[in-house]
Amino acid sequence: MSLQIEKTDILIIGTGLAAVTTALHVPSSLSVLLVSKGEATSTNSDLAQGGIASSYLEETSEAHKEDTMLASNQTSCSERVDILVEEGRRAIEEIERFGVRFDRDEDGYALGREGAHRLHRIFHAGGDETGRHVMRHLRQSLPDNVNILEHVLVHDLVMKEGRVVGAMAFQKEKLLHIEAGAVVLATGGIGGLVDWTSNAQTVTGDGLVLANRCGAKLTNLQRIQFHPTLLAAEEPHLVTEALRGAGAKLVDTYGNDVMAHHPLGSLAPRDVVARVLTDRVGPIFLDTSGVKQLRERFPKLAMTCDKLGIDLRKIPVRPGLHFHMGGIEVDDVGRTDVDGLYAVGEVAEAGIHGTNRLASNSLLECWVFGKRVAEAIQVKDRGFATSDVMAYDISPDTFRSLRQQIGKWLTISPNHDEMKCFLQNTQTLTLTKHVTRQLSEQTLQLDAARLIAQSILEMERYDEHDLSTRTATTVSD
Repeated sequence: MSLQIEKTDILIIGTGLAAVTTALHVPSSLSVLLVSKGEATSTNSDLAQGGIASSYLEETSEAHKEDTMLASNQTSCSERVDILVEEGRRAIEEIERFGVRFDRDEDGYALGREGAHRLHRIFHAGGDETGRHVMRHLRQSLPDNVNILEHVLVHDLVMKEGRVVGAMAFQKEKLLHIEAGAVVLATGGIGGLVDWTSNAQTVTGDGLVLANRCGAKLTNLQRIQFHPTLLAAEEPHLVTEALRGAGAKLVDTYGNDVMAHHPLGSLAPRDVVARVLTDRVGPIFLDTSGVKQLRERFPKLAMTCDKLGIDLRKIPVRPGLHFHMGGIEVDDVGRTDVDGLYAVGEVAEAGIHGTNRLASNSLLECWVFGKRVAEAIQVKDRGFATSDVMAYDISPDTFRSLRQQIGKWLTISPNHDEMKCFLQNTQTLTLTKHVTRQLSEQTLQLDAARLIAQSILEMERYDEHDLSTRTATTVSD
């Protein structure tokens, strides 16, 4: 099989908001290559409905910080949250310079409110299609020094003299070696490891495995957020939290408010609401009778419900895997503890989200910390190197069986016996040097799931509410 070689100053693995923000802000003298496992638009950023949280119109960022800390049960890093909310005050104005227009009404910006926010501070573009609108404009704004390659599966990072100097990959079925002066992981979360998720199916924890293989520290992998409201249909569709911010309520079959016991009602923190809905017997609905201009403000939801024959006034919902708070440990400019390797966005653990992410802080994180990575990144030419890559030698049927096992334990209430069974089954898999794209992709998914399972089982010994354990768990081979 022939080997294609690409050379770039900066390799960014991912094409979502964290990746694109970084690419937009690096010096124009540097060449940048973004690679996407599927289409460039197959990212969680493109699917984002809720919007971007920012205290842009508030006198200070203090209330935004307080809500972030409260939502995380005080497990977020105070200093990192300061960076997020204070630098995030400028994000709306900065993003609009690239052609994005956030929604407005007769009074100015049409701000939304979501779970655990005490104020209306969510900026939307195109109603519940914020991600698609923002990403379209930002990708169109990428300068000439930035190129994008699609259908590229990165299956290993290459190291030389202790520094990451590139990556081994497949572009479709063709071998690809990418030589780079620095590498940025912006691969997103882990939702694609299971079927019932709001995430893009290409988002399967690849960055965690790539970082772990070259010795980068991983932390808090057991911290996983489940969104309370995915459409309870044959296939999952996210029902944005902004709908509840606009007046929708969670009710049972008889119309009883299932969150009436909480001071914030249906806008309680996500982990609280998701747990209540998971523990209840019987179907749950979003009663939208109190939402004004429903179809105009939530066009994507309306179109989906119409297509599926669902009554828009009473929408059936259930929780699903949504966001990974844990990840690759980074400093406040996205550096890992491996020379030449950076991480940003959901794959990174920057200390911002703690045990529960505040709604709509994720796109803000991508923008704020993507800029910081771009400003801090250091490019060094270490020359060409290769790595020996191996993969699990398993059939598609065996892989499907193991993936079904992941779905049994990667839930809001992890089944430890199922988890241990999965680890035992994957521990005995044989490896092959005859690596194909399919085998590489299967291996990345299984290894990502193994890392998460190991972290969850390790944290059985700790109390998540003990702040001293926030970074107690690291994962290695």
